[in-house]
Amino acid sequence: MAVFRRVRDKSYRRLEPATLDVVMVLGIGTSWRLVSASKDLLACEAFTAGLALEPREIASNDAAACVEVRLPAPVARDLFRAPLSSTDPLTAGAALLGRHAGQLVDRVANATDPQRAATEVVHMMAARLSDGASPTKPEIRWAWRQIAENQGRVSVRTLAREIGWSERHFTARFHADIGMAPKATARVARFSSAHQRVTRSAEGLSRIAASAGYSDQSHMTREFRALAGATPAEVRSAAAVDIAIRDAPAQGPICSRPG
Repeated sequence: MAVFRRVRDKSYRRLEPATLDVVMVLGIGTSWRLVSASKDLLACEAFTAGLALEPREIASNDAAACVEVRLPAPVARDLFRAPLSSTDPLTAGAALLGRHAGQLVDRVANATDPQRAATEVVHMMAARLSDGASPTKPEIRWAWRQIAENQGRVSVRTLAREIGWSERHFTARFHADIGMAPKATARVARFSSAHQRVTRSAEGLSRIAASAGYSDQSHMTREFRALAGATPAEVRSAAAVDIAIRDAPAQGPICSRPG
């Protein structure tokens, strides 16, 4: 979880790449405009973005302050108490959180203290997760973790065999709970690993491509265009001008970024 607060101009526009996390954002005195290849949501105070094989644009004309929560897909499935395949990958508001969601969005939106807003969200999540309602099957949790930890370099056949299910049954159950098929999830996991190295290191792009399991740098570039909306060089250039100021987690990180 992080608290983001704008300190420069009021306009905000960012192209968020595909990710293994389900992202939930609750605005603090701001509204958002979300755009994906398939959907355009306007003026929502909160939103949830599930797994997808495309980048999503997030924009705001206000001072873009928010509480952002990134959840591993199995945890998001437990928090929302529903298979992720039954939820819209891009949802305005916090309706997935149940009947008290509106009150939570209002409290966060009107918060005068960003850290207090974050505390409200933590308490809500703890309460929903502690009762154990609709838990993700342990087999699916294990398979998701294997894909994530191995950066997608594990076969569906191997995962199904280790669990003791047929490949077809495993694929269907995984897709239902996680909201994406295991093969597609592995694709995003490999991309996410490469994306992190591109943005956080000066390592050569050809070397990153090879070690991430891409056939060559051109293959990695095609994947970045599809999943990040930009080439690896463009992504690295954009990351280089970001300014991130993070406090200790106990105080709730506050990140400030230029437009």
